[in-house]
Amino acid sequence: MSIAMSILGFLLTIGVLVAFHEFGHFWMARRLGVKVLTYSLGFGKALWSTKRGPDQTEYRIAMLPLGGYVKMLDEREGPVIASEQHRAFNRQPVWKRFLIVLAGPVANIILALVLWMAMFMVGVQGVLPKVGVLPPDSILAKSGLQDGDVVTQVGGSTIHTLSDLRLAVLEGGVANARVPIQYEHQGAISMGTLDLTQLKPLSGSTDGRPRDVLKEIGYRLWSPAGQAIIHKVLPGTPAAEAGLKSGDVIRSVDGHPYRDPANLIRIIGRSAGQSLTFQIDRAGNVQAMTVTPHTVKVGAEEVGRIGAEIGLSPAALKRAKDAGVHLLILERFNPVTAFTMAVERSWTMTALTFQVFGGLISGQASLSNLSGPVAIAEYAGQSLLLGFSTFLGFLALVSLSLAIMNLLPVPLLDGGHLVMYLAEAIRGKAVGAQFEAMATRVGLFFLVSLMIVAFYNDIARLMHS
Repeated sequence: MSIAMSILGFLLTIGVLVAFHEFGHFWMARRLGVKVLTYSLGFGKALWSTKRGPDQTEYRIAMLPLGGYVKMLDEREGPVIASEQHRAFNRQPVWKRFLIVLAGPVANIILALVLWMAMFMVGVQGVLPKVGVLPPDSILAKSGLQDGDVVTQVGGSTIHTLSDLRLAVLEGGVANARVPIQYEHQGAISMGTLDLTQLKPLSGSTDGRPRDVLKEIGYRLWSPAGQAIIHKVLPGTPAAEAGLKSGDVIRSVDGHPYRDPANLIRIIGRSAGQSLTFQIDRAGNVQAMTVTPHTVKVGAEEVGRIGAEIGLSPAALKRAKDAGVHLLILERFNPVTAFTMAVERSWTMTALTFQVFGGLISGQASLSNLSGPVAIAEYAGQSLLLGFSTFLGFLALVSLSLAIMNLLPVPLLDGGHLVMYLAEAIRGKAVGAQFEAMATRVGLFFLVSLMIVAFYNDIARLMHS
């Protein structure tokens, strides 16, 4: 994926989400009679600006695209003429100030709902959650699933795609739960129990890479049974040295058949440095060739590789096509169903986010789960490449995360201001200036520390990618 696509995705994501967040503050302030001086996307020097409306509000796009702000008339920031003092933010009753601050996160929550609804209406692209040959001691195998079964429900969540399955497993793992799993087995619906009590998906990884909860429960993507064909051999690799060529069909390994190319790749992967004898069918001529996989480090794991691109043989592909097997799916939903699914998705992600925050505070979740702007740019670029629907879902997730983050009761964030206003409403007077200044310093320290950890995690992921 190109750096340009990551930058484009990041700018689109931050631009849309910050614009809606600040518009929430802007819209509510205008409706409640507060004068807005500036509506800015980004910080620092203005790249573009214009003044519009009866109040000559400045609309600007600034150099640093890491946020934005709405500047309102306020006597604490400079003198205000007597005729406009009633429009100053600091002169407003506490309930008005509360609503103006709250409107920013609410705008992001509404945007998340709209984006998820649009995603479900445009069409959810994904991979059918059909399992292949599972390791016998895996969590999925112990729940009763077998080769060819399709997962249809986990807990209370309907599973349409592999992404749905990943989210449901993550949710159950964070809750340390045993959840019911429903799956289609040979045309009939079967039930089992998915034991996620030991999964602990937020404990972090040893190599800085994101943990794959599907891999940890033993999930393997189904593929049609059949022999593998070599599509390409890279020069200077074990495959080339052994004499393998494009078009060769691998019939067996060390005299033993294998189910499919994925199974063959796993055999090669666990045979680093060990000689393997392939029985090769080359245009009807069967011969034996010895290949010794090189050792390649993938993350913290060492695996075997032979330097050849392997795929399913044409005969096996034809059998799968004739059987009507389709792993890539696209599902569209009507507006009512899409709205219901958007609300459910928002609720699930909100609950999961608070569970993560709780885990971070209690020490049960690793700080490696925090991501910064580099990770956002990377994921934004990936979602753009995957398609419009995927990008809508990504925007919705980040929009909801931004809303939740801003509602945390931390000074400098919207949530911190809301707590101050609640205290003022209860006490009948504003908190003291000295206390507010101290709280602001604490909040600044917290946010800077969080940013440092997030940047460190981003760098660690890049180094291990």
